[in-house]
Amino acid sequence: MNDSAGLFYKLPIVQICLIFLFILFLFDSVYAEHSDELIKKVQSDVLISHVTALQDNVTFFPHHLVYRTRNAHHREATDNAINYIMAQFSRSSRLRVSEQDIGGIRNVIAVLPRKPTSSSKNVFIICAHYDTQAIREPSWNPLASSAPGANKNGTGVAAMLEIANMLSQQEYDHELRFIALGGEELGFLGSRNYIREAVTNGNSDSDSLKPKRTPDSKKITAVFNLDMLGFNWKSDLVEVISNRDSTWISRALTISNTWYDIGLKIRRTHDEFIDISSHKSFWDSGYPAVTLIESSTPWRDSQNYDANTFYHTFRDTIDKINFRLVTKITQLVLVTMDSLLTDMFQPKRQMPQITLELQHIVKQNPLQITGTFTSDFPIDIIVHPSGVEAKLDREKQTYTAAIPLSPGENTLMVVARYPLGAASVKQSVVLEEGFVWKDVIVSPNPVRFHNRTEFRVEGNLEITEMKVNIYDVHGNLIKRIEGVEDRLDKRIWRTWWNQQTSYGLAVSGGIYICHISVVAKGETYTIIKKLAIMR
Repeated sequence: MNDSAGLFYKLPIVQICLIFLFILFLFDSVYAEHSDELIKKVQSDVLISHVTALQDNVTFFPHHLVYRTRNAHHREATDNAINYIMAQFSRSSRLRVSEQDIGGIRNVIAVLPRKPTSSSKNVFIICAHYDTQAIREPSWNPLASSAPGANKNGTGVAAMLEIANMLSQQEYDHELRFIALGGEELGFLGSRNYIREAVTNGNSDSDSLKPKRTPDSKKITAVFNLDMLGFNWKSDLVEVISNRDSTWISRALTISNTWYDIGLKIRRTHDEFIDISSHKSFWDSGYPAVTLIESSTPWRDSQNYDANTFYHTFRDTIDKINFRLVTKITQLVLVTMDSLLTDMFQPKRQMPQITLELQHIVKQNPLQITGTFTSDFPIDIIVHPSGVEAKLDREKQTYTAAIPLSPGENTLMVVARYPLGAASVKQSVVLEEGFVWKDVIVSPNPVRFHNRTEFRVEGNLEITEMKVNIYDVHGNLIKRIEGVEDRLDKRIWRTWWNQQTSYGLAVSGGIYICHISVVAKGETYTIIKKLAIMR
């Protein structure tokens, strides 16, 4: 044994544990910084450059020509768009770039292989269709007219290209694929062709339009489809479309948005029948997929969204795009995919740990709760039964939330959710309800000297005693009156005054100050009312 090893073994066990915890904390901090640095690398200018190139679709060989379309029927324009996409994928030497051509429908596939030491069969996919059409224009001709498709779907392709460039600089245990899909505007032909080959693992020429995956099919674990991201000047909204099998992917995106404070409004739409984009091809074959889109109903207004009148027209151009929104969506998909590849599917993944410490009896409502958490990956924290989302401080690893309570015993469950599950802690707390004046009546008011005045009070708790002390404006005590409880409801008490002093003398006209006091649960509560007496 060398000297350094011997010194380590001579350390007290407490010091060894402290060293281990420090290393673990350092690792977590480095990973957190890694994800935050990825977010900072996404630049709007680069996304704008991609969308501009895709919109104009310019070729310089054999001569300068601006196609301004990427329609699948226009062969030269499609060739030029594919050349651009392949060139962008090829910026990374670690991506294996190839083309899938089936019946003239061409997909570009860039594969980031798993680590050489990994045996994982999981495949993750980010895809976006590159083809365009302007079918909402009455005069549109696919071979002669423009279909710039800056937003649909230049934004999706641009986001995918940048994510590919950044994630290809990392190493993961799982395979990651980036697919530029062709022929999607012709009935999702590109995604259907890709799925058919994935389902059969390239060993069959099945003509089925909706082939079902089998144990021999490729293990596609998650698909992120990006389609039409940027037309919204009203809010930074993205809609995430999922089905039963892909709800966990939708949840992963929502958690990352909060964890990294990206600032998107996420509308999660769980609907098995939405078929407006390429996710449907994956669903039909049993693969989990989500689509990120500005709206699943872009032709009409919806909450935080104004109808997009430009998609599938000549006017779908770059000036209509909110690149702040596109940048945020790119950041969201980037860090969510990075987290899934790094943490979620690791066999030795550590469950999140959370604490909750409450006093058994409280009087504050809503109750401000605090606790701590530790997690190697993004989580959110929800407090049940109210469903309040806690505010997280990632640096201090603490959370806070204001929780409404009901009178009596409340059982609070704090749930730390992550994409594939949850961890929870439960504790009971008793709310001792404070007294609340539900009703205080002094009537009639003003009152003439020959009438009686009624004092009636109602509280939220049972009242055991009631007193009314009446003072003149100089602070002199005029009369002390005891109250009586209502026969049917002990929360209601009342008493009366005949405008006489304690000595039986009639009081003068004027203003009198009435101190109305009740006792509930041993505590005294007082409220002050004014009474006007007229002579």
